[in-house]
Amino acid sequence: MFAVTNQLAKIVSVTNVSEKHGKERVPALSVGLYLVGSGAMLDQFDIALRPMLYRKPQPTPGGLPLEYDDNELTELRFPFMRNLAWDRKYAGYLVRFRIGASGAEDVLLAECGLKDIRFVAQEGGSVGIGFKVTAHPKDEIDHGKICVRLQQEIFIDLTPPDTMPTLFDGEDDAADDERDPFEGSDLAQDETRID
Repeated sequence: MFAVTNQLAKIVSVTNVSEKHGKERVPALSVGLYLVGSGAMLDQFDIALRPMLYRKPQPTPGGLPLEYDDNELTELRFPFMRNLAWDRKYAGYLVRFRIGASGAEDVLLAECGLKDIRFVAQEGGSVGIGFKVTAHPKDEIDHGKICVRLQQEIFIDLTPPDTMPTLFDGEDDAADDERDPFEGSDLAQDETRID
């Protein structure tokens, strides 16, 4: 599923919505966001999207063949087909708008929906992704913090419903996983075992 962490995005639209929940009206927001990232972001939607839109750079007529990495798809396969709609809706996202350096002013929105997703293929292998987030801010302050940033860039986190962020996200655990926890004891599994 589509997920980003600390990704720069532009708030392109903010629409106030009044949703009817039973007999009550509940304030909501529809926030349009646009971000640009690596073409590898398309793999989060479907692994066939990137090879469909991009290809390896082709040599120029009379030029020498170019050597590239197998995963380097940077040239537009169809230069006149750039704006594509992804007609699928996602629910249950956690969206974080990072405001300020300390994180104390951040706006955290739970149970958000993603819809109206569009891909804009760009030369060089980048892709622009536009989408709308439907959310219910907890109060007027959070509602206003998002509204006043219309047409501004802000760092965001999108967390899918099947994963929950933790305090230790982003830390590298690879070195700890390879090390024997009993190293240097009589329970060690390798040559460090004490006899």
